[in-house]
Amino acid sequence: MTATAMLMKEIEALPEESVAEVLDFALFLRMRKNINILKKTERKSMFGAFPGINTVVEREEDRV
Repeated sequence: MTATAMLMKEIEALPEESVAEVLDFALFLRMRKNINILKKTERKSMFGAFPGINTVVEREEDRV
């Protein structure tokens, strides 16, 4: 028996209000997974993005 079949069997045995909670939890897990994917793709560093440009990073106090 696959995990999906086992899950469906257990869900069908639950009372209706518990089924709604299981659905909410499944939607939460899907949303959380999508947020984690977005977080991983949004974080990019500009260092090395333009290899032809010499980048000098210095603090304002260092310029004096």
